[in-house]
Amino acid sequence: MDNTQLKISDQNGIPVFSFVGNCKAEGIDHLADQLREMAEAGQNKFVFDFSACKLINSPAMGELLDAILLVDRDFDGHIVICGLDSLKETLFTISGIIPIAQEASDTASAAALLLNLES
Repeated sequence: MDNTQLKISDQNGIPVFSFVGNCKAEGIDHLADQLREMAEAGQNKFVFDFSACKLINSPAMGELLDAILLVDRDFDGHIVICGLDSLKETLFTISGIIPIAQEASDTASAAALLLNLES
């Protein structure tokens, strides 16, 4: 089945995970597995773009937190989140995702921030 909620692209060699529409756990349940595969292959920097995301339900927030903790703790990696409106920024702060993941205004800024980090 084609996943319409999650699109993966590339920005300067950094994977960009774009969340689209109504973000539900069923649409992102393989996110941690995808991140694990990429991290095991040596990729430890990722961008999560929420600019095309309308809503995020609670189970999806749990999936996101699990995925971010996996990258941060298991692989000593970095995730930068971008495209947050004020409601999502509050939600991500309350849930503890921010400050584990850094925040940027857009994918270009997020990728630049990651490129400047030591691996």
